[in-house]
Amino acid sequence: MLKIKTFVILILLYVLSFIALKFEINIFYPYYLLKDLLFFPVLASEEEIILSNGLENGIILEKQKEIDELKKINDINTTLSEFDMINALVIERNRMYWFNTITINKGKSSGINKDMAVITGDGLIGKVNKVSQYTSEIKLLTTNDKNNKISVMIKNNDDIIYGIMQGYQEEGNYLEIILTNKQIDVKNDSIVYTSGMGGVFPSGIIIGKVIGNKSDKYEVGKIVQVKPSSNFNDFRFVSVLIRK
Repeated sequence: MLKIKTFVILILLYVLSFIALKFEINIFYPYYLLKDLLFFPVLASEEEIILSNGLENGIILEKQKEIDELKKINDINTTLSEFDMINALVIERNRMYWFNTITINKGKSSGINKDMAVITGDGLIGKVNKVSQYTSEIKLLTTNDKNNKISVMIKNNDDIIYGIMQGYQEEGNYLEIILTNKQIDVKNDSIVYTSGMGGVFPSGIIIGKVIGNKSDKYEVGKIVQVKPSSNFNDFRFVSVLIRK
């Protein structure tokens, strides 16, 4: 009797195998289906936890970045005691003219007026160009507007060198300072600040550091190349300086 049962089982297995091969059917499909049904809630829960953790970590990093930016701005506030600082959020930036202007969420209602200096926690980034009741357009130091000139000073060892900052080279990421005397020896890593001349920008706001210099095309003056202290690709908080 046992032999007959064994024979019948073997015949059935042979028939099932033949059918599976003939029609390309996975005979273990019921097993895998049952396994997936049993363990799907666990796997789905694990995947949800991974996604949730990734999203939470991303939010934490963004919040920490915002806190770091605001801390830097507060540190600068202690060195600009003659000015009040109106903190603002960047709400618009034209991708076609990325280095020209930004728009912030503060305007006349907050006491902001044209030509006020604008900084981040790393230094000067530009000045107020246009003001509406609740927003302001900021012209950046990196604008391609050749009429955008700023009086600056270079702390060159123990000497102070004055010049005019005009122009930005996107390819090398440097600002240009024009000196009228090509004989002046400007050291690399010298720090560049606003001079306070001209009445627009307060004196002593950091702009960047010298990374190179060359004679101008007329061989009369000198062009000093300055790497900005602020990252013009990445800031969301700024402060407008208002004299007390």
